[in-house]
Amino acid sequence: MKLLIPKQLAVLSLLLLVITLPVSAQELQNLTLENAIDLAIQGDDWLIVSEQEENALLEQATASGELPDPRMMVGLSNMPLDTLNFNQEPMTQFRLGINQAFPRGDSLELQRRRDVQQSEINPFQRDDRKAAVSLEVSRLWLDGYLAEQSISLINNDRVLFEQLVDITNARYTSAAGLARQQDLVRAEVELVRLDDRLAMLRQLQDRSKQRLAEWIPYESVSLPLSTEQPELPPPSTELSSLTQAADFFANHPKIRAQDKKIEIAQTQVEITEQSFKPSYSVGASYSYRDNAPGGIERADFISLDLSFDLPLFTENRQKPRLRASQYRASARQTERILLIKDLFANYQQAMAQLVVLDERRALFNDSLLSQLSDLTEATLSSYTADEGDFEEVMRAYIAELNAKIELLQIEVERLKIISQLDYLLTRSGL
Repeated sequence: MKLLIPKQLAVLSLLLLVITLPVSAQELQNLTLENAIDLAIQGDDWLIVSEQEENALLEQATASGELPDPRMMVGLSNMPLDTLNFNQEPMTQFRLGINQAFPRGDSLELQRRRDVQQSEINPFQRDDRKAAVSLEVSRLWLDGYLAEQSISLINNDRVLFEQLVDITNARYTSAAGLARQQDLVRAEVELVRLDDRLAMLRQLQDRSKQRLAEWIPYESVSLPLSTEQPELPPPSTELSSLTQAADFFANHPKIRAQDKKIEIAQTQVEITEQSFKPSYSVGASYSYRDNAPGGIERADFISLDLSFDLPLFTENRQKPRLRASQYRASARQTERILLIKDLFANYQQAMAQLVVLDERRALFNDSLLSQLSDLTEATLSSYTADEGDFEEVMRAYIAELNAKIELLQIEVERLKIISQLDYLLTRSGL
């Protein structure tokens, strides 16, 4: 294979850069909902902390399953105080010993298991965190989208209001005096109200972007939001009873994490049960004796010992601790039931809201908007023909604009509800 010389490599790199630049620039033109969620999850430091905590617990589990360090003993026994002579008395000894303690029953293995179980909570918490971040970022992005699209709708219809002002002004200044002065003032006042409404929407737009900046980089927040409405299909899962919900939500990250907490509580009960078993230690020591003053050799000694405690008085110590751990295990079970009920209640509420929003959405699209548009045209035609009242024309214009914005609000609220349902129906990948 022919090798490229440095000059050729430079040209090739430049060509690749030119090819990829338009795509990158296009990607940075606006911020879509999907991109916002991806950026938020990728930049979430909480996920990094969770992984570090998991690794710490795994390391701790390794240490928890090991025996305590043996204890060394160095001593001098029976030294005569009158002469401090080591070989004066036959009982004077230099002692060297070692002692190993053994905890109660299977407490070491159970403590190791508890730490491992504690670490296993973190992956489920990360799954729940990702789903929760997706929900929060979706709400913030949709708030900004609602503000931007409302501004766009008002700016588009503002032209119609300006035309109405021109028509009213022409009729007022005509020799026939077809319009009254208050009609012209009312038209100009409505334009000012539109400008005030735009200012309020821009404030809402800035606020939503500032809150969104807590989750994604500021350079991405500063981009305009995508003008295309996100396509979020409603969930196909239908849960009609608490029993059905309990089976489905069993794989929700929150419930999976709670299941691990139940396992930890049960392991803690087993650890507490070990307190009814004795702990013991085994030791050995070597005692050196010097020769007697006459040169007679003295035998050295070796000692072996076994010591253990006797948990005989358990009524006010071990038994209350065991009952306390059992109560905590029962509490974790009850918390699981409450979590499932809470998830199911939120699911039912969100589904009910989605049904109402779908009905209102169909009503606006099928009839209301077209009827208001026809009403606006009819009242304007009557007014220009000097057969209608300016007040009716203005009310029709405002009603049509409000209906467009209200439909947009329905669409955005519907997407928020679907995002909430997506979170509630999240299933852990583990």
